[in-house]
Amino acid sequence: MRMAGYLNRALSRFGNTVVIRRGGRAEVAKAFVQPLRRRHRLYLNEKYIPAGWFDNTYLLYIGSPDHPLDTGMRLECRGAAFSVVTAEEFAARDESVYVWAILRPDCEGKEDYYDDVDGQSD
Repeated sequence: MRMAGYLNRALSRFGNTVVIRRGGRAEVAKAFVQPLRRRHRLYLNEKYIPAGWFDNTYLLYIGSPDHPLDTGMRLECRGAAFSVVTAEEFAARDESVYVWAILRPDCEGKEDYYDDVDGQSD
């Protein structure tokens, strides 16, 4: 079995249902989506975030390589909308194993959202 097959089995059994918006159409997939908690320096959008500080606004996404993500794409999970901040594919032995991404709440149309990281309104 391919390495990605093991992950896909776990995703289908334990993953969250996500709807990925791609080119005007919607793809339904399974992924692990959870708060991103990092204890060291983190640079998102080239802005420095002090060590140990994180407001749990950003989420970590791990999904199947069958559903690649790109920066700026939008997706929905558990009734909330998110934008992809950054995404990359992890490969081993010349095989795509999974896609990981950092998501942030999609603030399109929300006047009261402020990005605490850079102090600017989206």
